[in-house]
Amino acid sequence: MPCIKTIPLLKQNQPTNHDLAGTQSARSATKSIVIAGGLTALTLLFAGCKSRPIPPHSPAPPPVATTPAPPVAVVPGATRLPLVANWADYRRRAAQTIIAANPGANFTGAQPAQWNGIATVTVMLHADGSVRALDLMRGSKVSPHVNEMALAAARRVANYGPVSNLPQPWQFNETFLYNDDNKFQLITIVEGR
Repeated sequence: MPCIKTIPLLKQNQPTNHDLAGTQSARSATKSIVIAGGLTALTLLFAGCKSRPIPPHSPAPPPVATTPAPPVAVVPGATRLPLVANWADYRRRAAQTIIAANPGANFTGAQPAQWNGIATVTVMLHADGSVRALDLMRGSKVSPHVNEMALAAARRVANYGPVSNLPQPWQFNETFLYNDDNKFQLITIVEGR
């Protein structure tokens, strides 16, 4: 049975103090894996466990001070949302996420006889559900202020949940329906009633 030995994580492209030539036999393989944060784990697969042990590596350099990113509105638990089976389910969950991220900006109840403004926003996503870009697909000409309000409401969600299992392009449209008080309902929620 082969042995697997892993050298601890190293910064990408950082030279090691390991004598790899002395640890590999003709039947072993070396594999370097780049993982999150630009770190590399070096894994050695040995045909047998009789090879020379790998000496410990030098200590990691001290961490570099970084400037923290500006705060972003995050819906609690949004980054831990599970995968969904299809885009219809995803849109329903995204609509609930938008409502949760905009307390007081939306309303429930009866729809007005006429909407003050209607704006449709396209939300383009990365595989992890973070927002890649927002686009005003269709805006209100009668009440143009609702266009920016709709974009701002969609922007308040930092992560809509992973989409890597759904077909590309990773994007969806949401239509914001504004009443005379400039509070919105989402077409996805209205259609679901």
